[in-house]
Amino acid sequence: MPFDFFRERSLQHIRAVMAFAFFFLTWGSCVSGQSDLPNAGSSPPATDASSPAEVPGKSPDEFRFTVAWVSTGGSYIYVPEKWGELRINLVNNRDEPRDLMCATYFQDQPNLQFGRRVWVPAKSTLRISHPIVIPARDPSQGRALNLQSLVVDATEGGDVLVKNNTGQMLHDGALLVTFSGRNTGLIGTTGTDRDVPSAEVTDLIMATRVSQQLSNRYSLLLDQFLPADESELSSLDHLVLLENRITQDLAAMAALRHWLHQGGRLWIMMDQVDPIVLESLFGDDFKGHVVDRVGLTTVRIDKGPTLSNPDGDVGESTDHEEPVEFVRMVTSNIDVTHEVNGWPAAMTKAYGDGRVLITTLGPRGWMTARPPNSRQSEDPAFTSQWIPLTSMNDIASDFFAMREPELIAHSAMEPQVREYVGYTIPSWGLIVGTLIGFSLVLVLIALALLRSGRLESLGWIGSLLAIAVSIGLLSIGRSYRHGIPATVASIQVAQAMTGTDDVRTQGIVAVYQPEGSASPIQVTGGGRMMPDMSGLENSNRRMVTTDLGAWHWENLPQPPGLRATPFTRSETVVDRLEARASFDAQGMVGTYSGRLSPGSDSLIATRDGRLGVQLNGDGSFTARADDVFSKDQFLGAGLLSDEQDRRRRTLEKILANPKRKDYPDRPQLMFWSDQWKHGFQFGDAMKPQGTTLVAIPLILERPVIGSEFVIPSPLLTYRNQRNPDGSPPSTMWNHARKEWQERSVPATSWLNIQIPRELLPIQGTRLRIEMNVSGPIGRVEVLGLRNREVVSLETQMDPVGALAIEINDASVLSVNSDGGLILGISAGDPKRPELTQTIDKPGNKEAEYPSIKQDQNAKINYWRIESLTVQLWAKTIEPRENN
Repeated sequence: MPFDFFRERSLQHIRAVMAFAFFFLTWGSCVSGQSDLPNAGSSPPATDASSPAEVPGKSPDEFRFTVAWVSTGGSYIYVPEKWGELRINLVNNRDEPRDLMCATYFQDQPNLQFGRRVWVPAKSTLRISHPIVIPARDPSQGRALNLQSLVVDATEGGDVLVKNNTGQMLHDGALLVTFSGRNTGLIGTTGTDRDVPSAEVTDLIMATRVSQQLSNRYSLLLDQFLPADESELSSLDHLVLLENRITQDLAAMAALRHWLHQGGRLWIMMDQVDPIVLESLFGDDFKGHVVDRVGLTTVRIDKGPTLSNPDGDVGESTDHEEPVEFVRMVTSNIDVTHEVNGWPAAMTKAYGDGRVLITTLGPRGWMTARPPNSRQSEDPAFTSQWIPLTSMNDIASDFFAMREPELIAHSAMEPQVREYVGYTIPSWGLIVGTLIGFSLVLVLIALALLRSGRLESLGWIGSLLAIAVSIGLLSIGRSYRHGIPATVASIQVAQAMTGTDDVRTQGIVAVYQPEGSASPIQVTGGGRMMPDMSGLENSNRRMVTTDLGAWHWENLPQPPGLRATPFTRSETVVDRLEARASFDAQGMVGTYSGRLSPGSDSLIATRDGRLGVQLNGDGSFTARADDVFSKDQFLGAGLLSDEQDRRRRTLEKILANPKRKDYPDRPQLMFWSDQWKHGFQFGDAMKPQGTTLVAIPLILERPVIGSEFVIPSPLLTYRNQRNPDGSPPSTMWNHARKEWQERSVPATSWLNIQIPRELLPIQGTRLRIEMNVSGPIGRVEVLGLRNREVVSLETQMDPVGALAIEINDASVLSVNSDGGLILGISAGDPKRPELTQTIDKPGNKEAEYPSIKQDQNAKINYWRIESLTVQLWAKTIEPRENN
């Protein structure tokens, strides 16, 4: 339980004893005391910080310091209450190098500084940046944020303030913040003779943003050095990649990948870049190649086939005087949304919490000129001279959408991480026993003094006894408090990025200091964390960056008590975290490898369920098809320990998050480990506590041809399928919400059961359907397709609760080339409408039922399919020649 609770309970006990004891102090000297328990709200002692001296007799021309808030591509984007990157320029005109520390603060927060230690060679200009947190700002105050900087020269051994070119100690600057959400940035140029992207690229970006009711503003990232940390990109929601230069900058590519995995939206225009961009970004997870590049004077963009519309939609044709470049490309693990001449024109791919859009058609192919007399907004920021085609509007509505909510809220993890700071409090038995003993002793002393005729001595004797009891209880409370060592506890989620050596971690760290500490908070391996500074607002705190991923806090004491802070961190590991799995007759078998030894409480998680895993010490694991977890089960253990209960609650917050039904985008092997280090340092000799949920995307491998195996239900998802007669699909199953709808009349839903693509081609041999129903459903029938004809496979009458249906007819279990197996579920009994509809009036009900829908006195009873899962037995087959 949290230490704050322990502290409050201890104080209550001790105060009660002291109040009872000092009641007997009716005369004598007045005894006063103060508890030495930490007060988290008290101000820290003032820190003695000597002020740097001024530089005497130095010419201002020897040094210049400026804050760069604009580039050749326009102003940088800063968003209030988010991390940003402050870009600074330093000019050293001396004949010797200088060792400098540059610290910057906002005028509204003079006690919170962000700085960078740098070494500037002689006769040189240094352009560098460091992280900074933009303060909260009300739009009514305007966009401009004034800031001031101090530059300290430590070259000659002392800290000397460097003046600006006007002779002042403070270097003034400013930057602009944006209050609009969904900001877009463009990376790179298009062509060796240009220093900005081509007009057709920017025209398309502006047109698509305006079509989504966003402003036509965007930011150009044209600096020589691209952002090397994902926090530098945190103010951007969308990025458009237009050049290959990033493939030569490993730090920038890693930053882009981490930003994308955190929830960014990335648009890669293949007519502007080479395939090496995809290979560098996705690593081994990229499967595809470019066939050639052609020019098209007539472009027709068709909507690709979907389950609800297997034939797709034919798009509109546009003619162009100058050919539009089209990259003909082949991929195997990405969703194609639009096509041109049968080739992919737009593709999307989920990547962590983010999403990638890849277009192969040049910008002019996606838009048309706006008619001269068409109406536009009176605000120039919401106008464009181009109109996106319908196909691009469909794409833009997804690309420019709001970011997905965070996977797990920090507020959900904080109560659990506080539980790691263990405690014991003086028991009520000890407190009450002490009070009773004190009272009995006092009574006995009073009786003895009464018999001896010296009752007047009870006052000073009682006072001394009360003091002794109070001192004893205070000593007990102090010993209990100091029984908790300085502790740093954490709960974190470490997610491996498919195909790469990168891992992204997010979590919360709680630090308990019994007496407070002056140890610096620091990190050397990257990460972002803003410590809890409540109560420290009046102290001059400074975050100093010394290198990429290395920073520490100066003059930031750690007060007594327990404080919790969220953090994020991305890193590249030497030994990649990887999990591979295949299928056999029992379920799944696989191996895990990586820098961490296998952990405990392992499972396989998908969007459609969870599967218990037996993970061995050598990294091998098995997952039996009959070890599927129930809806509310998140661990395989029966009786949970306190640690396992914390793990269960964390998994429930992640996997049952109603706002993130899209997670995970692919099957994940998950296990818990106490070996993963968060990398933040709070002092020496601190007791480490906590745990890490490690999530590794599963790489599925196809069994050898002819193998028979079973696919567990969590690996099989199903979506609505257009009815065999071509009519629109039923709405009985809502795939977006992952739930079956309540009904009162019979309905039939055709489902496309999706087989993992990695297993194709296969032939189904047996299917098991398990469902739970509620209400007067009357009848459940399973339908199939044999030679494109609808056939009834099994019917159950008046089912109640759970039921299971076995299908052993292989002729209706064929899997098409897209990995779909088609089945129909018909529910409700049309011959017995009285099951769901009754009439509150006498008469011949059988004669009345045909018109019951129009009867206002009818009462409706509803039924529902509460859950439905499928499990498939199949065997691998030879690929067909036409595939």
